[in-house]
Amino acid sequence: MAGRRRGLSSYLVEPYKQIQIGLVFLLLNFTFSALIFGIFGYYVFDMYSSVAEYFQLAGSAESEVWAKFQTPIIVGFILVVAFIFITFWVSITYTHRLYGPLVSVNRYLDDLADGKDVGPLKLRHKDELGGMASRLNRVIKKLSH
Repeated sequence: MAGRRRGLSSYLVEPYKQIQIGLVFLLLNFTFSALIFGIFGYYVFDMYSSVAEYFQLAGSAESEVWAKFQTPIIVGFILVVAFIFITFWVSITYTHRLYGPLVSVNRYLDDLADGKDVGPLKLRHKDELGGMASRLNRVIKKLSH
């Protein structure tokens, strides 16, 4: 276990590329979240205004009704923020499973091209591209015999 990285840095195999993809997802999420929250908020405020006008609310009655309308706005905001963070986390995790094997394959091929004695290519069990690594190992095994 010595030398094993912990935390977010253990997921950032190619930090620039992974964060770039994560930021694209984040920008997309912010854009659609702002649209959803803005439209949702507009309609909730419009309903509140209609209720306040129709029932001619004033004083404490108006603030009591507004408090009831604030709950869905707060819940909607929390859900939007949770959606953004979850999507960012999923993008980091997925790119970790994709870029990690690509880095390993590139290093393996560089070592092979430099004439170094290479063993079988090993990837983590959750990594993408496991099938490609197996095929590459079979090709190297056939070429070495």
